[in-house]
Amino acid sequence: MQRELFAIAAAFGFLIFASRRLKLWHGVILCLTGCVMSLCAGHAPAQTARYFLSVFTSAGTVKTIAVVIEIGVLSVLMKHYGILDRLVLAFEKVFASERTIMMLLPATFGMLSVPGGAQLSSPFVNQIGQDLNMPVAKRAAVNISFRHIAYMVLPTASSMIVFSSLVPNLSVYKLIGLNIVYALIIQSAAYYVLLKDYPPTSLGRKLNRREGLWELAQYLFPIYVIILLNGLFGVQMYISVFLSLIFVALIWGRRDLGGYCRVFVSGVSLKVFIMMTGVFFMQNVIKDLGSVMGGFSALFAQSSGFAALLVLSATCIFFAATSGLSYVALGVATPLVLSLNLPPTQELLYCFAIYTMAFNGYYYSPLHLCQLLTVQQMECPASGLYKEYAPMLLTSLVSVFVLFYVYHFIFV
Repeated sequence: MQRELFAIAAAFGFLIFASRRLKLWHGVILCLTGCVMSLCAGHAPAQTARYFLSVFTSAGTVKTIAVVIEIGVLSVLMKHYGILDRLVLAFEKVFASERTIMMLLPATFGMLSVPGGAQLSSPFVNQIGQDLNMPVAKRAAVNISFRHIAYMVLPTASSMIVFSSLVPNLSVYKLIGLNIVYALIIQSAAYYVLLKDYPPTSLGRKLNRREGLWELAQYLFPIYVIILLNGLFGVQMYISVFLSLIFVALIWGRRDLGGYCRVFVSGVSLKVFIMMTGVFFMQNVIKDLGSVMGGFSALFAQSSGFAALLVLSATCIFFAATSGLSYVALGVATPLVLSLNLPPTQELLYCFAIYTMAFNGYYYSPLHLCQLLTVQQMECPASGLYKEYAPMLLTSLVSVFVLFYVYHFIFV
């Protein structure tokens, strides 16, 4: 067990070093981290290669990678056809308050779950914030905070897609049901800290709510059709997203299918493919660290519920914060919980804890890509952004524990 713990420590020490020092794609660094972990744990190079190749021989893993890439393509197509800009105009027809629009725009663009996607809404939020005389650090925090509600409540969120592949027997809609209350708490905290003191002023726009609502329904169609197909009709997610791409071609790209195909191909991201490969490669290595898995099971069995939850939470926060990716924390912590063979309801509650704590580690990580891009675009110092975050951090962490025990009292 000591060797396996050393392997984990060495791997994530390498991950932190490489993320700061090596100018490589994040996915390449994750693949190298998986190799370091496997070799330091004493696995032969041939076994390490099998861990890597099994990423592409697992149908579930391949489908998950396909979905994440497809959603990236969808975001590129929606940007190309001006759908995102039209959504902004539709919001301005429906809502008089710039404060309301500042919340809704990042949340809407957050439906397009792509790495660093906060840069899509950043220019709009920055402009509205300037109109309200809002400090730049607060503008940046607004853009990042309200963007991430999709992480909690949409089955099309990349982390939700990855998590569903890690726990195939778990209904993501049950997890979303638990997440909704948490999302409301942290979004309310963000509103209170960041926007409450700003009046719901208007630039005197002429509202046309009926037209605006129709345009919102029209331009959000590529997103909600995925949820309808998957959630109501049980169509597999990778097929649902592909059908959405077909609908975009039929509605917006039919006059120039050649142009549509060129944009489609340009939206297929090699970086995302390699990143997802690295995540699942590391997951395969971690699942085979038998001593660590057994030791965690023993620790869990011997500890009180609170101590076990605390250990699990610390694990998620550490791996997400050091990698800047929630996927890594999910890949580490989920196999640990599944190895315990808990009753379904308890397993769901621990999955809720894993998912939300992985979110916290990822969200506040200095390697968080949305944060890095927003700070760069708005020319905001990172220290100022963390100063704005500080009042929300305690609420974000404590509410996970409170909700865990409330849910346990209700459902178990």
